Amino acid sequence: MMYHNDKSILFFNGTFKKVTDFHISPFNQTLHYGYGVFDGVRAYNTAQGPHIFKVRRHFERLISCAEKMGITMPYSVQDMINYAYELIELNNMKEAYIRPLVLMDKNMTLRAEAEKPNVLMTCWKWNRYFESNHLNVMVSSWRRPHPRTTFVDTKIVGHYTNAIFATREANSKGFDEAIMLDVEGYVAQGPGCSFFYEKGGKLFTPPTHNIFPGITRLTLIEIARQMGIDVVEKLFGVEEIIEADGAFFTGTATEVAGIASINGHKMKIDWEDSIGHLLHNRYKRIVSGKDTNYLEYF
Repeated sequence: MMYHNDKSILFFNGTFKKVTDFHISPFNQTLHYGYGVFDGVRAYNTAQGPHIFKVRRHFERLISCAEKMGITMPYSVQDMINYAYELIELNNMKEAYIRPLVLMDKNMTLRAEAEKPNVLMTCWKWNRYFESNHLNVMVSSWRRPHPRTTFVDTKIVGHYTNAIFATREANSKGFDEAIMLDVEGYVAQGPGCSFFYEKGGKLFTPPTHNIFPGITRLTLIEIARQMGIDVVEKLFGVEEIIEADGAFFTGTATEVAGIASINGHKMKIDWEDSIGHLLHNRYKRIVSGKDTNYLEYF
């Protein structure tokens, strides 16, 4: 994956500069302790030019996550939207994955000095997170964090060591990705994406109790219901998903990615015949501006 070249531009604290000229303190609190928040946003090439899908909701979430952590953001939602569009324009990009990151300054203590955070935003070409729509996944031995130990609904930098452990375990055993359970043993999500399974013409997904409430997850629920597909949010275990007709992951980076097998159990319906595939195609039309029947494009 190539994230930049010698002409790439990033945004940092209200200015744009070359990536090669950017330096951060080796003593910053986010680097050492994971105290910071981030988000992931995608811009798509449309007939009207680059469009960042649900950009307002993403930056509302970023600022909300920062506030939940006690971090005072120096920019408004509209400021961040403007900077994001200027960033992709300066990098001459039509489609891009955009990564805003709120990181702290020099601080080797565990005291939160969060009044003056740094705001970094980068972008790069990222076609999709998974190359395949026929993923072979396993249920990880690693569990999602307990909601009494942290904010599980917040994109905190330090949370993602947990996700890396699960993905690394799956990859070491020959699988493409992991499915993680919550602390009570119910299916929660992928390491960095939401999870759905299909059974009897309906979609099932975990409720937002112990999972990260993804924007793409909610988007797929809205699209499915608009298309007359029943979506049930409920708790379920591993025994249900290995008997599923079909399954898929969703997320901003992931978009919609089909699952071929779970713990070696093949899905009963081919991906191309599944509800997930139908939603994948509709989602791609919506984000590219070719389907205007979906209401919340912005």
